[in-house]
Amino acid sequence: MNLNQRLSKNFTLNEFLRSSTAERDDEIAEEQFNPPENIVANLAYLCGTTLQPIRDVLGVPLRIISGYRYPSLNSKIGGSKSSQHMHGQAADVQLPDRFLTHPSTRRIRAKISKRVQAVTGRPLREDVNANFYLFAYVCLRINELDIDQVIHEFGAGYGQPAWVHMAASPSKRDKRQILTLGRYLPERKETPDLISALNYGTEYA
Repeated sequence: MNLNQRLSKNFTLNEFLRSSTAERDDEIAEEQFNPPENIVANLAYLCGTTLQPIRDVLGVPLRIISGYRYPSLNSKIGGSKSSQHMHGQAADVQLPDRFLTHPSTRRIRAKISKRVQAVTGRPLREDVNANFYLFAYVCLRINELDIDQVIHEFGAGYGQPAWVHMAASPSKRDKRQILTLGRYLPERKETPDLISALNYGTEYA
């Protein structure tokens, strides 16, 4: 298995297989770091149709904190029994903090902020984190990207997700689902519409 195999211009297979949990368990590691061809193909699809186009526009690297999960690994870390991570169709992604301040991202930040205000009628709060810009961008382009699901996951509160979960597959499953998970939610899970999702980052959320 060539872990340095490119899945797209800016993403390699190794980024989607890393797991400190698997590294501590030889049996899980054997499977986690040797995925079958269909898993690699699914990861390439996720990168080619979703992650790479996003990375091209945002102009900074996306950090993959969880990609493919061998079923035993998914179970060990408490993942959903129906998780698309097990099929190589999902990734938990972070946008680096420098996105908020780097001169090269000023134009895309302004574009996202302007679009959020156009849709919601409300400006973004100053305390939203970089991951929220990622979440907002995906939500705004959800009809153009082949997104099965995008999730504003955990973190400090509305507009400050710890990461953004994105899933994409060539299947005919339900597409373009927006979810929010976190202890700050009344029932820890919401399925907001586009305006409600974007309002997580506005002054009046």
